Amino acid sequence: KTCPWNLEGLFAEAPFRWLASYAPGLAKPLARLDDAVGNGSINPIKKWWWDLEMVDEGPYTLTSNGVNDRNLQTDLDLKHEDQTLAVYPANLAPHPYPFPFPMDREAGIKAYEEMLSPATYKARLAAGETEGLAHEYRPLAGSEAPVLRVAVAKAEEQTADVTKYELRALKGEALPSFEAGAHIDVVVAPEYLRQYSLASDPADPGKYDIGVLREDGGRGGSALLHRIFQEGRKVFISRPINHFPLEEEATKSFLMGGGIGITPMIAMAHRLHALGQDFELHYSCRSRASAGFLADLMSVPWVANAHFHFSAEGSRADLPAIIGNYVAGHHIYTCGPDAYMAAVLNAGEQGGFPEEALHREYFSIPEAPDYENHPFTLRLKRSGEDIVVPTDKSAADVLIEKGYPVDLKCSDGICGVCKCGLVSGEVEHRDFVLSKAQREASMILCQSRAAGLNGVVEIDL
Repeated sequence: KTCPWNLEGLFAEAPFRWLASYAPGLAKPLARLDDAVGNGSINPIKKWWWDLEMVDEGPYTLTSNGVNDRNLQTDLDLKHEDQTLAVYPANLAPHPYPFPFPMDREAGIKAYEEMLSPATYKARLAAGETEGLAHEYRPLAGSEAPVLRVAVAKAEEQTADVTKYELRALKGEALPSFEAGAHIDVVVAPEYLRQYSLASDPADPGKYDIGVLREDGGRGGSALLHRIFQEGRKVFISRPINHFPLEEEATKSFLMGGGIGITPMIAMAHRLHALGQDFELHYSCRSRASAGFLADLMSVPWVANAHFHFSAEGSRADLPAIIGNYVAGHHIYTCGPDAYMAAVLNAGEQGGFPEEALHREYFSIPEAPDYENHPFTLRLKRSGEDIVVPTDKSAADVLIEKGYPVDLKCSDGICGVCKCGLVSGEVEHRDFVLSKAQREASMILCQSRAAGLNGVVEIDL
């Protein structure tokens, strides 16, 4: 309350700010006086904290639920020994990156209890015993920082709604290599973490290209990105992540992109061309005016492998004719709107393509059946522990509550981050990322559950 920079209540007046700064002994009387005149209540607008929670789409955003706040209790007789404080030295505080970070209050309380007294601190400093005296943040041994800082080198408007962004390292050095099909997480703002497929050539380590469709009816992330990602802006991104890998030994690959779903297909085509493999890229859009990356695709060395389908011109893709009947070694990759992807996959199935030859990547949550949740038991292979998962929680939820490290991002079963080995048990797979073959040995913890009431699922954890 006596911080001179709060500029609230009495301290909005210069004389009181001067007293708070230069007569610290008056802190308590000034605080009591501020209480007496009714200042210092909770201000939900001007505050230093954010009340964030993860929402359906996966990012952290402002919570719509009530938070654990309470107003001033001016009748309390506060004593130092009655207070439990949590302090966060640098190794416990959030890392210096705009990435979600869970604060461990119990560790903070323990750190407070173990704090050196001022006398001990001064004595150690005078004796030159400075090892561990001050904390410095470093990534854990053997690990890397979770994000990279890059600059928007170019922002090229492709259509009225699609912009291509070229991202480069700040000092011009090479970026981490990536495989065709990979994506990056982009920190648009602390409450907007968005995933975008890499559309550049994997052989070019100097840049990452992404294409962003502005969705005015969305949750606001793409609209904000279009507004603030100007050339020269410095932004944080994750290292490349690949949940949509390319089968490089395929005898032929069909790369089927609908709308903005063309982006991962471009990187795949670059890679397949470099390998000398047979492929066809098919790009479907309503019209040329709505087709991003069109000029780029007209100038690539593999342009003869690219085919364009525009509904407005009557050249809509005849998917069964394009894909044909299955030939051993052929693979299909698709990304785009749900209806388009469903049509591509259906054409593949009708043509006899096996599940392992059909690959898809979802940008949004497809329609799912109306599942019924049953309580079930999660058995941990390594410890033998049994954990009950109630109907209102996911396997990931209860594991995190029990202190087991489970990575989460989308929480919708489309990113694959929380994949875990499956040892035994009948699972109702509710994800949109694992193939039928992969589901035999894996499950997605944020969505999938035991198939029946009180079932037991053993996982490799």
